[in-house]
Amino acid sequence: MNQTRHTLRLTGSGPTKEKAFATAIGQVQSAVGKRTDGVSFRVEPLDLEVVSAVEHRWTERFLGLLFPRTRRRFEITLRIDVQVASLDLDTLDFALREERLSPLQHALHMR
Repeated sequence: MNQTRHTLRLTGSGPTKEKAFATAIGQVQSAVGKRTDGVSFRVEPLDLEVVSAVEHRWTERFLGLLFPRTRRRFEITLRIDVQVASLDLDTLDFALREERLSPLQHALHMR
C-alpha cells in the first residue's frame, strides 16, 4: 500500500454556484487516477482553497430587441490537497488455479 500526497487545481462551471462547485469536486477522482500508479482506493481531502470565483452576467434579447433577460454563469477554481492510498497490482503475486473441462462440459459451456 502506497500513500502519496497531491495538490490538485480544478475548475468547474455551471448555471448555479452549487453546480459549478459540484463540477469541480467531481473531477477529483479522475485527476487523482491520472497522477497515481496502481489502483487508488482511498482519496482523503486534507485542505481546500478557493483560488478564484467568477460570476459571468450578460443580457439576452429575443430578435435583438424584445424580451430582455439576464443570464448568469458561475466559474470556480479550487486548490485541493489530497492524500491518496493506492495499491500497485503489478507487485502482487497471484496464485494460478487452472480448471480443465470435460469435452461435454466444454460443449455445453458449463463448469
